[in-house]
Parts: sequence; structure tokens; C-alpha cells
Amino acid sequence: MQLVDIHTDSIILHHTVDNQKTDRYALHCHNFYEVFYFIAGDVSYLVDGKRYAPKPNSILLIAPHVFHGVKIESDSAYERISLHFVPSFLPLENQSILLSPFQTAYGYANVYLTDDGQKDFHHFFKQLMDCRYMDEDYRELSLRIRLEALLSQILFTSQSLKDRSESASSTTTVSSVIKYLNDHIGEPVTLDDLSSKFYISKHHLNKIFRKATGTTVLNYVIHKRVVMAQNLMLQGQSANTASAIAGFGDYSSFYRAYKKIFRHAPSVKQTPILLQ
Repeated sequence: MQLVDIHTDSIILHHTVDNQKTDRYALHCHNFYEVFYFIAGDVSYLVDGKRYAPKPNSILLIAPHVFHGVKIESDSAYERISLHFVPSFLPLENQSILLSPFQTAYGYANVYLTDDGQKDFHHFFKQLMDCRYMDEDYRELSLRIRLEALLSQILFTSQSLKDRSESASSTTTVSSVIKYLNDHIGEPVTLDDLSSKFYISKHHLNKIFRKATGTTVLNYVIHKRVVMAQNLMLQGQSANTASAIAGFGDYSSFYRAYKKIFRHAPSVKQTPILLQ
């Protein structure tokens, strides 16, 4: 059942409800951009081989030439709004930035977006649907302006999800690096080794490590080794032996690091302190 239908040479918008279950995905692709806004129902989408079971108030971004289709899983009412448009409908100076989420979506990063129940997307689609009441003299202009507003909201949501994902990924990476360092604290380790092992540039590794721990990778390793050597000395090991076990290549580097951290030479007896 078609509730709303807007059809021009540049943009097509349908608000539709179906109640009939289907037994397969009707896969297809084309050369324009699509935004599917899911409202209700029991359906699944297949986008270039990846399956999505959308929640209410979520959207799917479909870039040109991407195979996709929907399967209605039950006879419950499947309600959605589908929006199709050609890129030339947007002002040339805005096309690159407003269409960037679709390029990300083509790599499966943000093809599926949700507004966490805020229903922000619905507001923008309603604004587009209301254009059907407008006079033809300015309906095209209103459609373009309101499409830009929707795409701006999609861009904002996509970037927010990306930032959250990168933050979570960085936290996971730092935790893995710290575990590795603690497990191998007495062994030779360099930023090049860590960069290769964790598939991350040395610059970015130090950046996320400092943000998470308050110090650099090298400073963390030196502190851990000095404390390890101090504990070994308290257990009866000589300073030379303790420094070697803790991973210092030579005694002079251990001596300098120890004195810098504890403000006295390794020969001075003192109760160990916790690493700050």
C-alpha cells in the first residue's frame, strides 16, 4: 500500500506498507543513491552479501552499483520510506561531503545507521514528504534543500558512530599493547616491533597510548623495568643482575633511569613505591 509517492526526474520518495511475507531476497542494483528508512515490521536486508535486521527508526545507505534486496520475514506490517536520488540533484560544491557516508557504506563501515530511538531521521523524512503539498514552482527547490538537511544529519550520525568505533578500537588496542608489554617486559621491545605486531603506525600508537595512560610507550616500559629491577634487588639480586633480567641492555642506562625515577642511586636501600 502506497501512502506517499513523490516522483521527479531527480528524486523518488515512497512511503509504503506491505503485509505479505516473501521467501527470498529480490536482489538488484542501479546507478543512483538510496536511503531506506525502516519504521516497522519483520524484515531483513541483504547488502552486497551482508545481512541486516533493522530496528525501528534506523536507515540503510545504498551506494550506486551495490547489490541489495529485502526479504519480508512474516505477515506483520512492513512499513518503510525509500528515497532514491541522483547525485546531480545536489549542488556540486556539496556533493563530496554529503555523499561521503555512502562511500564509507560501500566499505561496510556505516551502511546501517540508527539514531538510538530519538526519531531524528523521521523528522527529516517527514519534511521531504510534506513537499508533495507544495506548488510545483518551488517544490523542486524545497526537495533539494530538505534532502541536503537529511544528508547532513546522516553525515553527523555516521561521523559520531565512527568516532565511537575508533575510540573503542583504540581502547582495545592499548589494552592489548599493555598486556603484551607486561608479558615481555624483560625482553627487547621497540616501537617498530609493536607497530608491526599491532598493525598501527608508531605515531598513532604513541598518540593513543599517551591518551589512555598519560605517558609514552617508552616511558611506560622504562618505569615497569625499573620497578621490576628494584623488586629483584629487594629479593637479593645484585643491581647488575636485576637490571639485566628487567631488560636493560647495559647497567649505565639502568642507573640513569633508576636515579631519574627514584631520585637516588640503586645502591640506596629503600622500600619500593608503586608506579604512578
